Amino acid sequence: MRLVAPLLALVAVTGCGKATCEKYADMEWQCGNYPADEKNITRVLSQGACEAGTSSPNREERAVMEIYAREGECAAKHPGDCAAYEACKNALRDATRRAER
Repeated sequence: MRLVAPLLALVAVTGCGKATCEKYADMEWQCGNYPADEKNITRVLSQGACEAGTSSPNREERAVMEIYAREGECAAKHPGDCAAYEACKNALRDATRRAER
């Protein structure tokens, strides 16, 4: 719950990635198996995290949130295809883990 307030604040951050981040929010909701009553918060948090990864004025925050912006690119590449979207996200996470070693 401590992350909710900062992430909600990130929704106000806008940038060139907005369309991609909206797609990311759509795919997170569509593919995430969330309860129906969590639709709005899931979309708000997902879009805010994605946008922070592309346009936060705070360099450290942008670095932490960058994975969500990159996952947004998966959503843009695979709209409506949860299997391809999840595979793309998993490949990004695997690549990130390998790079961190």
